[in-house]
Amino acid sequence: MLVEQYNTHTMTDRSALDSLVHTNSVSIEDSRLIDNAWRGAEAYHFLLLAQRQLYEGFTDAALRTSHALVDYEDVIPNETIYAIIALTATIARSFGTCSNAFIKLENVESMEARVEYEALAVEIFTRYPPRDSRTQKIECTNCEGSITDYGNTCGICDTKYPRCIVTGAPLTSVHFWQCDTCKHRAQETDIVSFSTCPLCHTLIA
Repeated sequence: MLVEQYNTHTMTDRSALDSLVHTNSVSIEDSRLIDNAWRGAEAYHFLLLAQRQLYEGFTDAALRTSHALVDYEDVIPNETIYAIIALTATIARSFGTCSNAFIKLENVESMEARVEYEALAVEIFTRYPPRDSRTQKIECTNCEGSITDYGNTCGICDTKYPRCIVTGAPLTSVHFWQCDTCKHRAQETDIVSFSTCPLCHTLIA
């Protein structure tokens, strides 16, 4: 929120912006923080959302949301990311996705954890072949392609769609709600039951 205030101030106060440019008072680290201020919040928002969807029984939604975490490996530990993907994929019976997650888990630093993951993978994949029972496809609005494998990028034109902060699903509609404060988006039909932004908790006017 402080970074948003800073951005608003520097955009409206030209003299302050010129001063920053000429004195080079903003470090590289500060610049990265300003440019990616919401990144950490996004990461943990989607982590909590995936867990909530999983516990409420929305396994397909949870699997799609957990895939969003792959974009935040610099924020959330890899083991946490791929453990929730593996767990959710197992429940959703998407064993191909589950297998890919276990490949990541079998490379964790802890030898003890690595052995446990290898044993668990053997237990699962001796019973179930490592392939997904179904795939979810969302049509791309820019070409004739589709978004597959629970991601948010078109396989043909490489268009990357933002994720809805309510559901975690790719936001392909041209009509959407956007928070005035954090600028994150949601499907209009999904945000109607919220009185505050799901990410920054600003009251919705």
